[in-house]
Amino acid sequence: MLNINRRKYVWYVSYGSNMLEERFLCYIRGGLFIVNGRTYEGARDKTLPLAKMPFILPYNMYYANSSGSWGRKGVSFLDVSCSGKAYGVAYLITRDQFSDVCGQENGSRDRDIKKCTGWYDKIVSLGEWDGIEVVTLTNHGRRTSNSPSQEYLNVLKDGLHENYPYLTDCDIEEYLCFTA
Repeated sequence: MLNINRRKYVWYVSYGSNMLEERFLCYIRGGLFIVNGRTYEGARDKTLPLAKMPFILPYNMYYANSSGSWGRKGVSFLDVSCSGKAYGVAYLITRDQFSDVCGQENGSRDRDIKKCTGWYDKIVSLGEWDGIEVVTLTNHGRRTSNSPSQEYLNVLKDGLHENYPYLTDCDIEEYLCFTA
């Protein structure tokens, strides 16, 4: 059990490219993510997450929109209209860092969580873990499907290998193709 002010922190669960820690830390520290060639501003508080853990989400993941960061191809969203299963990774970060992640996910410089607008405009509560709220981001409605780029899929594969070492290459391929 961590000795922290639990109201100051959230477990932010990523189910897309942020499952790969190197990619997620661009949202915290800032800097270039070499795979997509994009430079990220980072959070105002650049303190690294206190912890991370695998986290299975109770919804299915799918690919949608047309991301300029990923070759005008689709990126991950959750379909919260029905139950399912998606692999994720939970990072223990401050609420202020979560506001900054939300702003960056939505391409906004406005870091007010109450103004979280854009592709990831829905904050989904997933309960609590060790007395700390668990949250993720998706869209209010199901978006128009669009297949992901190979580069994006490779980052998801790397994130899954990093956090779910028991998954085989075949398991991962099947999961990522099923969500398409």
